[in-house]
Amino acid sequence: MANRRPDRTADPDDAPLAPAPDGLSVAQILGYSLPAFGSAMVLISVGVYLPKFYTDELLVGPALLSWVFLLGRVWDAITDPLMGYVSDRTRTRWGRRRPYFLVSAVPIGVIFYFIWSPAASLSQTGLFVHLLVCYLALYTFWTVFSIPYISLGAEMTTHYHERTRLFGARQAFFVAGTAFGTLAPVYFAQRAGDAREGYSLMAAVFGALTMLLIVFAFTRVREKRSHAPRDPLPFFQGLRVTFKNRAFVVLMFVYVTSLVGSSFLAMLTPYIAQYVIHESWVVPWVVLAFMGGSVGSIYLWVQMAKRHGKNKTWSVAMAIGTAGYFCSLTYHEGTWVRWIVLAVIVGAASGCTSAIGNAILADVVDSDELETGKRREGAFFGIMALLDKAAVGLAAFIGLRGLDAIGYQPNVAQTESVIFGMKFLYCLLPAICHLAALILFQRFPITREVHAEIQAELARRAVRRHETDRGENGSAPGPPGA
Repeated sequence: MANRRPDRTADPDDAPLAPAPDGLSVAQILGYSLPAFGSAMVLISVGVYLPKFYTDELLVGPALLSWVFLLGRVWDAITDPLMGYVSDRTRTRWGRRRPYFLVSAVPIGVIFYFIWSPAASLSQTGLFVHLLVCYLALYTFWTVFSIPYISLGAEMTTHYHERTRLFGARQAFFVAGTAFGTLAPVYFAQRAGDAREGYSLMAAVFGALTMLLIVFAFTRVREKRSHAPRDPLPFFQGLRVTFKNRAFVVLMFVYVTSLVGSSFLAMLTPYIAQYVIHESWVVPWVVLAFMGGSVGSIYLWVQMAKRHGKNKTWSVAMAIGTAGYFCSLTYHEGTWVRWIVLAVIVGAASGCTSAIGNAILADVVDSDELETGKRREGAFFGIMALLDKAAVGLAAFIGLRGLDAIGYQPNVAQTESVIFGMKFLYCLLPAICHLAALILFQRFPITREVHAEIQAELARRAVRRHETDRGENGSAPGPPGA
């Protein structure tokens, strides 16, 4: 009887978690994935151009500037898990995730504009305060949007491979947005003839487009009633339970270690181009090569994951990333072709981390439901979003503090020791991070076979719960088994 389907008259809130036979439609995947394009434009411009804009154009010291990124991550440590908890407990007629799309859309666009448009009269201290306030506000509302957004993706399907397809599509739009966000700031600055004016106009365009895409997702994506909140765990109890999940703890360390390594590229690329390769024009092309490798490899990673499983696929990607970063130690003046080629290789490794890593986290949420009886996507994705931003912030903090420590001075020729220090931060440190992540990941316990067992047990529990509820209500029992 174990293979019989549950009664189709069951309440949809109690239906087993098996996906529809035809999976997610193209319209569903498109509606969910498009905001990633706007997200990427905002994040890549902040990651690549903002530090150098404030150090070299506005002349804020790198050591002082580094504290903005560190304090931003400290603030995220509070807001990200809290937003996950709030999102899990939200009850509205629009669902528990989608209302926050509307709450965050306009503030994100407006604050992003102001972060690039400081008053010309501000002193160095004034610029620091302006950036800190705008940065904290931007990432606060980004948390309000991104935690429910990424959590919703885990709820749209529970199928092992369908999740890979969904998050792969989302990553493809994210990479496309990254490519646009890499080229456009340079275009705006050149057309305006002044970095301040050009970046301000860029921020207005990016902010408006991001607002529209977030609102579009609100109108196109729907939530499943089967994932409505059921007696969620109290906040601190939920945190304790989350960090007792062995699979999540392993994934957490692997994810953040890998991302810290790859996050040095965005922040330090303009410095490497000007002072090591001596070809500043190559910056957008290196970032595009990285993103091209990322998006171009996603289909291959998805197909490889179907054939060999997510775990083996991600391990291969991390090994490739490790080798690519070690090879980049050979950069010197004029090696821009080598730089672009290696950017494609390490970009491919990074694309697997973003696409496969989130799909694996969704499997961890299923294992948590097996242990707790709760659906807590917000709790897990809230913490993982914190780690994502922490990786970028930590890389920016280490990179900027590192530049200050090795004696970097803006707009002058650098000494050999400074150039070696830049290559250590940009090449060797990321290679070490990827190697450490690869070693740690071998302890991850959820394989494709384990996840199938988890899903089967969840389906059996859902049927038993349905039968119990019908019996208590005086109805005839449903079909046994699952």
